[in-house]
Parts: sequence; structure tokens; C-alpha cells
Amino acid sequence: MSESYSKIPLSEIESRITKLRHQLKKDNIDGAILLSTPELYYYSGVGYDGAVYIPTEGGEPVHLVKRNASLAQAFSQIPQIQQFGRKSKLFETLDIIQPAIIAIEKDVLSYSFVQFLQSKAKNIQLVNCSSLFRQLRSIKSKYEINQIERAAKLVDLSYEYCTEIATPEMTEIELSLRLESWLLENGHDGFITTYGFNSELLHYAYVISSQSSTLNIHFTPISGRGLTLKYPYGPSRQKLGRNPFIVDSCGNSQGYISDTTRTFICGQFDEETRNQLESLQKIKKFLQRNLKPPINLGNLYNDVIELSKELKIYDYFMGTSTDRVAFIGHGVGLELDELPVFYPKGPNLVSGNVLACEPKFFIQDKKVLGIEDTYAITDSGNIILSNSPDSFEIST
Repeated sequence: MSESYSKIPLSEIESRITKLRHQLKKDNIDGAILLSTPELYYYSGVGYDGAVYIPTEGGEPVHLVKRNASLAQAFSQIPQIQQFGRKSKLFETLDIIQPAIIAIEKDVLSYSFVQFLQSKAKNIQLVNCSSLFRQLRSIKSKYEINQIERAAKLVDLSYEYCTEIATPEMTEIELSLRLESWLLENGHDGFITTYGFNSELLHYAYVISSQSSTLNIHFTPISGRGLTLKYPYGPSRQKLGRNPFIVDSCGNSQGYISDTTRTFICGQFDEETRNQLESLQKIKKFLQRNLKPPINLGNLYNDVIELSKELKIYDYFMGTSTDRVAFIGHGVGLELDELPVFYPKGPNLVSGNVLACEPKFFIQDKKVLGIEDTYAITDSGNIILSNSPDSFEIST
């Protein structure tokens, strides 16, 4: 078992717990019970069914597991591991001194489960601190940034592989599957987890051709048609042809996600498309110059929109008309859609934020172009973690 996994360093877990405790004390909260996979993994180093309880003062963290305790004993960085026991006895198992105010994740737990917990809480008030938990995770350590960079570098290499295998007769789903197989064989760590409700993401390499590009359906400016009306987005059985197509790929290293998009064509881009790609590159360079603390993302969003108008691509930038998405980027980390959000009401950037910025252009069913990169924000600027060429012409 010890050869199959890499532990999150103990110093990482201790630092996270210390920061959480500091914020809980500041907010007059007596402790936190973490139940979602991202938070379990973040505070213990193991992301499977159970709970982590972190008292603000006067006690040590506890890791509750429902089964396979040996896994937690081998890899959890919380020494005190106990059986979860009955849900109805959760507060007794944790020996929480009452009365108390306890933080939980009300927005990701089911309503019925939250109601059940509250009915058993007696003199314990359960408060929603999901926003607090997400804010804490939005500031990454050097270890976390290294993992995201490792994920991004593997995606960079996969794009080179894409140029070796893509043909006009290949379907989007075939290329997607071959790229995903290559990623997994070369170190990709699998699942892409998301925060948004009903935002399941099956594919790591999201291939969309110009012929099947369609308006935003879900969580991206450009949606493919998918394979079924249950999930009408993502790669389809449409052939790539000789028009531009994009590959929007998520890397994963130790659970940490990168997000990159590149534009390809089997053949050569025509002059009009080259000009449109150059406009997207100008927006990328503008972002590289301006993504630094303490710039306000809301103001920067407005500046990018104005730049797209100056470049005469606004009508097809980030969607069209009422289907235009109201963001240009999003945080990445243990989830694909983390804080901060790069949108009109976005916050000020701080050092440690990591976000994917994705200027994209499309004319429905006719053309799709995109450049997306993952940026780590530093004290003085940013480091771009994805470094492959912005576009590729494939000789066929």
C-alpha cells in the first residue's frame, strides 16, 4: 500500500489546521466538522468517506472513518483516528462540549442530512462555513502550486501527442479517449472534481470541433454536443474535419487540477483565423501583464471586455448575446471551479491564488478558438504554469 500513494507533507496539514483554527476563533466558532471529499483530503491527506473534526481550542483534531481504517492509519496526517459509528451519535462520538457553535458545509451537504444533523445537535448550533473553507483553500502553498504545475506540464506534453495522432477523419470522442488514455498512462491522477451543482465532468481532454461547437450549456463558454441529451455537452461523434478544434484539458497531480486549452487544425489556419487567434493572444499578454496583487478582478474583467471590443472580436468573445458567460477565469486547485472567480464582481487578487484564464472565441457550428492557461499569483506578478504553444497546425 505504501508504494501506491504519496502522502501530503505533515507540515502542509498542520499549517492548514492552524489557519482554520485562527479563522474559527476570530469568528467565535468552536470547531469545524468537514465531510466533503475535498475538505477531508485537504485537512487529513485522505479523501474517502468519513469526517474530520477540528476543535478551535482545547483538543486535537479527530479523523473519523466509516470503513478501511487501515488506509487512514497509513496515510492520514491526523494521529487520532476513530470509527465513524452511527450518524445519529456523531456529536457524542466527537465528544463536543455543549453548548457550541460548529461550522459545516451546508451548501454541499444534502438538505435532509443537514436537517438530520441539526435534529441530533441538541445544544449545538450548526453554521454554514463553506465560503470560509473555500477562501482558505484559494490561497495555495508552494507544495500545492508545484502539484498544479506538474499537472499542467503533463497536459503540455499531451498536446504534442495530439499533433501526432489527430486526423480529419477522427471523431472528437475518439481523440478525447486517446488523449485521456495517454494522460493516465503518463501520470495523470484521474478524477476531476467540481464544486458546482450538477457539473459532472467525465472527460479530462474535452475536444470540440468547429462543426459541433454550440452555445454554453453548462460551465464553459463553449460546449460540444456530447453523446446524449442527458449530458448534452462535451465531445461528440462529429469528425474533426479540416476546421479548427480545441482541446480543453484538465491535468491532475495528487488531486490538484490544472486547466489548459489549445487550438488545433488538421492543415493550416486561414488568414482570418490567424488574425482572430492573434487577438486572443493579445488578451493573453494583457492578462500576463496585469494579473498581480492587489488588482481587482472585477475591474480587470471590464478591461478585458473593452479590449475585446477594440480588437473587434467582442461579438463572439466568451459566447454570444444572452449566452455569453459572465466570467473570463476561475480558481483551480482540488476542484476545477475554485475561488477566486474572474468576473464583474470579482475580488482583489492575493499572492497564492491560482486561476485559469480562458479567452475563447466561437461562431456557432462554424468556428471555435481558445487559449486557456493556469496562472500562479505571486507577490509581484504571476507565473504561467502552462507553457505549450497557443495553437498547432497538424500536417496531414
